[in-house]
Amino acid sequence: MSEPVPPIRVILSNVAGSTSLACWIVLLLPQLIEQWRTKSADGISIGFLLTWAAGDVANLIGAIWAGLLPEVILLAVWYCFSDSLLIASYFYYKHRDALINKHKHDHEEGIHHHHHHHHHHQQQHSQDEDPTQPLLNRRNSAQRRSSLAEVADESANSVFVRIVFPVLFVIVAGVVGFFFSDGEDQTIDDPSKETKLGPQILGYISAALYLGARIPQIIQNHRRRSVYGLSLLFFIFSTLGNVTYAAQIFIYRFDAKWLVLNLSWILGSLGTVFEDIIIFAQFYIYKNSKETAIEQS
Repeated sequence: MSEPVPPIRVILSNVAGSTSLACWIVLLLPQLIEQWRTKSADGISIGFLLTWAAGDVANLIGAIWAGLLPEVILLAVWYCFSDSLLIASYFYYKHRDALINKHKHDHEEGIHHHHHHHHHHQQQHSQDEDPTQPLLNRRNSAQRRSSLAEVADESANSVFVRIVFPVLFVIVAGVVGFFFSDGEDQTIDDPSKETKLGPQILGYISAALYLGARIPQIIQNHRRRSVYGLSLLFFIFSTLGNVTYAAQIFIYRFDAKWLVLNLSWILGSLGTVFEDIIIFAQFYIYKNSKETAIEQS
C-alpha cells in the first residue's frame, strides 16, 4: 500500500494540471491568427505540423484504449481538431500563394517584351538627367531606417498586449477553473492500478513524435534565417503547458513507481521544452530577418 498523498500536494498538482489544460486548449490559436495576419504559411514547417498531429492521434487512441475519463478523450479530440484546422490553413495559403505567383508570372511574361525597350531607354534617360539620384537613394534609405525604428518602438510598446496579457490570462483562467470545479476529486490515477501495455506503448510513441516534431521546424528556421510567420506566443504556451504538466506529475508523487508509470509523459513534456528553448533562441537571433524570409519565399 502506498502512502496517501497530502491534500496540499493534491491541490497544487491539480492547479498545475488545470493551468496546463488551459494552455493546451488555446495552444494553436496564436499560430492560426499569425497565418491569417500574414496571409502566409511559409513560417511553419509542414513536417512539424504532420508529426505533431500524428502525436495527437496516438494520444487520442491511447486515451480511448485506456478507457480514460470522457473529458480527457474530448480534450484529445480537440487537439486533433485544432491540428486539422492548422494543417488546412497551411495548405490553403500554400495553394493561394501558388495561384498568385502563377498569375503574376503569366502577367509579367505578357508585358515583358512590350515594355523592355521602353523601360531601358527611360532608365538610361533618367540616369543622365538626374545627378541627385544617389542623394535621393540615401535619403530614402534613411527614411526606411527611421520607419523601421518607429515600428520597433511600437512593437516594444505592444509586447504586453501581444504576449504578457494572453499568458497571464491563460494562467489565471487555469487556476480559477480549478477552484470553480470539483477540484478535490480531480486526483491523478493511482500507480497501483493495473495499466494496459498498449496505451503505455502509444504514450511512448506519442512522446517520440512530439519530440521529433520540433526538429523540422528548427531546421527550417535555420535555413530561412528567419522566424517570420511563426507565432512566439504559440511556443510560449507550449513551454508553459509542458512545464506545468510535468509539475503536476512531480508535485503529486515522486516515488520511483509513479515516475516510471508517467515516464513517457515526462520525457515528452520536458524534452520538448529543451527544443522550444532552441526555437526561442532562433526568435532572438532572427528577430530582424523578415526581409530575408520574404525574399526566399
